[in-house]
Amino acid sequence: MIQDFVVADQLHLLELGIMKRLLTGWRDGNLGFAGKMSAYQIQHLSAMIESVKLPKEVHRKMRGIDCLAFWKGTECRTFLNYVGIVVLKGVLNETLYKHFLLLFTAVTICSSDFHANLRPTAQGLFEKFIQEFMIIYGEQYITSNIHNLEHIVGDVDRFGSLNTISAYPFESYLSQIKNFVRQGNNCLEQVVNRLLEKNEQLKQKKNFTPKVTRRGSFVQCEIKNGLLISNTFKDSCFLAKNLDIVQMTDATIDIFNNITIHGSPVSNFCNFFDFPIPSSKLYIFLTNLCISSRKAYTINEMFCKFVVVPYTRNNVVLLPLLHTFCAD
Repeated sequence: MIQDFVVADQLHLLELGIMKRLLTGWRDGNLGFAGKMSAYQIQHLSAMIESVKLPKEVHRKMRGIDCLAFWKGTECRTFLNYVGIVVLKGVLNETLYKHFLLLFTAVTICSSDFHANLRPTAQGLFEKFIQEFMIIYGEQYITSNIHNLEHIVGDVDRFGSLNTISAYPFESYLSQIKNFVRQGNNCLEQVVNRLLEKNEQLKQKKNFTPKVTRRGSFVQCEIKNGLLISNTFKDSCFLAKNLDIVQMTDATIDIFNNITIHGSPVSNFCNFFDFPIPSSKLYIFLTNLCISSRKAYTINEMFCKFVVVPYTRNNVVLLPLLHTFCAD
């Protein structure tokens, strides 16, 4: 148990330390290469980050890189897993962007058990990232965090995907424990009582039944605990098991609590990147959300939910919300 926590904490530090170090270096020009982002680039990049409407499952809204010193670990993780590859394209030069894609692709593969067959590829990508880091930024900037990337695939093979051994739930739970304490006396007893109450609530949630909520034109489906889909733009897109990319428009439920999701499949999509592997292998797509006629899907036909990140005026990038793969 202690060993599991140590590995989880190590991975937490890897994501927080490396991503924050890269962003600081790109912004301030202090990572061994000439030049730094202009004031306009910093303002533009910050505005793009803040404009991303994250799905309900991502609880912390991202701030711009002008507030980078105050970013929480979850913000670094959201940037690395979802936002970064979109907002950095065209801001970083091609060499730096492709180098970042090595890290993004390897971390994405290791963040879901569904991509377990690609872990040997991830190992090669981590090693290539380390080698090119020395060339691009300089060997003197190689830290223990960078070296430890070489061991992530082995840790994931042994303990499970990054999502399952991440330390972020531990960090988040500390604030919950703090909120359990209402007064200064008998703190331990207060925490125990609140935990017992919470365990009773969790027992009730085990008997979870999918449900549909409707308020005016707003429709939301609660597929399972912690997974929602609705007809609001940021929560509306999902991938079906037949590989239809669908934008939800409505949902119905019958007397047996069987939910049918009504949505329009996207007719025009392509890879967002082809290096180091085609993005479609990770179910990442560039699309203008040009939709076709409506179809109906059961919740069992849902493969994963998408994070929708704006790219250009007419195009968005769809990235799987990593913990929602049906195989996880």
